[in-house]
Amino acid sequence: MTEKRRIKRYLKRLKIRYGIEQPVKLAFTEDVSITGMFVRTYDVIKPGTVMVVEVYLSDDIKIMLKGTVMWAKKLPRAMVGQVNKAGMGIRIVEFLSDGESVWREFIESCDNLQKACELNTAGVQDIHKIVNV
Repeated sequence: MTEKRRIKRYLKRLKIRYGIEQPVKLAFTEDVSITGMFVRTYDVIKPGTVMVVEVYLSDDIKIMLKGTVMWAKKLPRAMVGQVNKAGMGIRIVEFLSDGESVWREFIESCDNLQKACELNTAGVQDIHKIVNV
């Protein structure tokens, strides 16, 4: 299937806490982008709901934001790890405190890492071409 998204996504597992008024539920991201994230969870929130999300970028760096649930796929807890895209898609609508600059730097670092991996993979493919000639 052809990718329809215009915004680049990065596979990244980050711990988050989320909730409607307070971030109390624990989950993990599966992928992230500059404008949002996919959260793998069985405890989804209704689409259209604005919620508070606390994202742990590392052990000592976390940011707070508000996000809108764009879509949700609810499954029993036992099936979440077995089914593709069980959870919810969240669009970032507002960063709290200085979170926006930290998030942008984080996404940029994901992009740089992905580009480095692509260059490394391309180099390996070139080696295979030379060896197999």
